[in-house]
Amino acid sequence: MKVTPRGLLLIGLWLLALGIGIMIGRQQSPSSREISVSEDAPATSGASSDNRSGSPSLSNQSSGLSRKRSVSSPEQHDRIEAARFQMAEILNTSNRIERTRQLIQFIDQLDPSEYEGVVSGFRESGWVDYNRSEYVMLISAWMSQDPHSAIDYFEQSEPDGWSRKTAIAAWAAEDPEAAAGAIDGLKDEGDVNDWIVGLAQGMARNDPAGALQTLQRLPANETRKQAIRTILPEVVSRGTDFAGKWVEMIEEPKLQREAATRLARPLADRDPVAAAEWIREINTVGTRRDASEVVADVYAANDIEGARLWTESLPPDTMTEAAEGVAKHLARQDPAEAAQWLQNLGDDPDLDGARILFLREAGSQDPQIALDSVPTLSKSSDQERYYRDILKTWSKTDKQAAIAWAIDNAATLPPKIIKSIVPKDQRPE
Repeated sequence: MKVTPRGLLLIGLWLLALGIGIMIGRQQSPSSREISVSEDAPATSGASSDNRSGSPSLSNQSSGLSRKRSVSSPEQHDRIEAARFQMAEILNTSNRIERTRQLIQFIDQLDPSEYEGVVSGFRESGWVDYNRSEYVMLISAWMSQDPHSAIDYFEQSEPDGWSRKTAIAAWAAEDPEAAAGAIDGLKDEGDVNDWIVGLAQGMARNDPAGALQTLQRLPANETRKQAIRTILPEVVSRGTDFAGKWVEMIEEPKLQREAATRLARPLADRDPVAAAEWIREINTVGTRRDASEVVADVYAANDIEGARLWTESLPPDTMTEAAEGVAKHLARQDPAEAAQWLQNLGDDPDLDGARILFLREAGSQDPQIALDSVPTLSKSSDQERYYRDILKTWSKTDKQAAIAWAIDNAATLPPKIIKSIVPKDQRPE
């Protein structure tokens, strides 16, 4: 559901109080791990066995399954034990489609009071690392049935924060205002508050713009940075037009540049032409420059001629960055053409990044063309470095040719380069 303006304000106020509270009196502990909710941990399937190799076997689970939390009655204890063993049998099913079908049926018949026992057994038995997607389904279902009990459980027993993010994200996708209210006042001892990151992730599924507006009310810390990063996949899925508007909403220049750069590659992978037009529409010069370099690299890999024409049409402050991707890929195809193209772009020192990428690619393919282009670098220290590196590489494959070139061009080469390449008895007077 999309959040109303009043809801955004309430969520922002809750998160602001929570974010400030986390900053005060925070204890040092490892940062939370950045794990995508949709990412499965590695698992090994066996085609001819009911049990998957590499995972904890059913027989090895007994100790974990027996460590249960206190229950209110013997009958409930028996139900939870039965549910735990049924869960274990489902997870040992090698066929993923069948395993998912059985899990859905299992969740449908699970009583809300049994979730805590099943989830704790899942974790204690070591299944999370092998069955992350199934674990996500389980805790998402718990959040839909009894979110407050789930939040209380993860607040008290979650060791790494990932389950907190996953749980609150599931609820926030359905009811962000209720989810924000439920975590109001909850603390997190790490450098990143996983409750806030998960809330932003869930909100962004339906309203990434609203999630961003809410997060920008928080202090500029690592929690806010990671929370904004979790929104990026939702922004990409909505295309370049939305991405352009969303990026412009980010008020902090450094954060805007980082977000745009992270968005650039997946957007270009989806549609390099559309991503190229997105670059043209970005208003902030620094953001446009950083993102253009990434888009140009993808665009040139797919359509070198289209990328060349696009780069040449950009404003000079952006063209020099976009030229890097084109220079790299063009040098791989035709070093001579790449050298000429760079010369045609002019002598702006800001083109040095593109020139260096060209030299790195062309140096091994056509060292003579690369060496002839070294003087286009604006810094003498860079010139000396690339003379040395290219000649050294060339001398490994054709030492006499490298020496001959150095002797022929001794008048323009730094003395150190002559000394390092040309034998003493062959050096010009």
